[in-house]
Amino acid sequence: MRAPATLGPSFFARWTSRIALFSVGVLLTAMLLHRLLALPTPVAFNLAAVAFAGAVLALVLALLATIEIWRSGRPGTARVVFGTVVALALLLWPAVFLPSYERLPAINDVTTDMTSPPTFVEAKKRRGPEANSTEYPRAEFAQAQAAAYPDIKPIIIDRSADEAFEIASDAVRRLKYDVVRQEGPDLNEGRPGMIEIVDRTLILGFYDDAVIRVTGDGNQARIDVRSASRYGRHDLGRNAERVREILKEIVVRMESVVPAARGRRAEPDQVSEERPQRRRARRRRR
Repeated sequence: MRAPATLGPSFFARWTSRIALFSVGVLLTAMLLHRLLALPTPVAFNLAAVAFAGAVLALVLALLATIEIWRSGRPGTARVVFGTVVALALLLWPAVFLPSYERLPAINDVTTDMTSPPTFVEAKKRRGPEANSTEYPRAEFAQAQAAAYPDIKPIIIDRSADEAFEIASDAVRRLKYDVVRQEGPDLNEGRPGMIEIVDRTLILGFYDDAVIRVTGDGNQARIDVRSASRYGRHDLGRNAERVREILKEIVVRMESVVPAARGRRAEPDQVSEERPQRRRARRRRR
């Protein structure tokens, strides 16, 4: 049975499409303001929560509109379909991260030294009262990190601490991180070299902090890296990826320097091996 021509679209159908579009607008606004205009991260989180709640409400209204249209024959099917598609697309974005959320541990701080991790100095000044603490929660995170990221370990090389620090500094420059603190090692006072950096995620622009510590003496050096999120309990593996990226670049920079040095050290050995061979050859000739 068709509804009279004077009846307009379903009330629920109209608000399904309106709320769905409103939710998308809220989320896009939060992303742009946070990425480009330094909107505080807690405010951006709240706006995102409003957007996702609006998408859920749009789906509820779509269900009510479908029932009303089925019973009364009112127009509005196109609005229901449009609002449902938009709401589902909006909710699909966080759903993509569910596998990583379930598979990876709920930690936001990763380090190569879980016993005595490198400390943050500048990051502590830059983090607000609602941000994560810069203290490493060893009791909570150490075991989870060891199980999930067993490959994250410090770099120990047979080079001086000063040279290792220069290699680490070069790696940071090539990765184009924003360096906010850099202090070279002091072997006389036993002070480690520290490089503190700030990194932002590409799309949402979330701030993360990382620090590189170089310890050692004139013969051997150890390089430790730590990366931590300013906000959020679960980093979805982002900090582990950053630590791996820094370590990998340091190894690349190190290999571009160390092989040449080793080659120079190997030349005297080659000469010492060649001398007995020449002596044997002379004896044979005699």
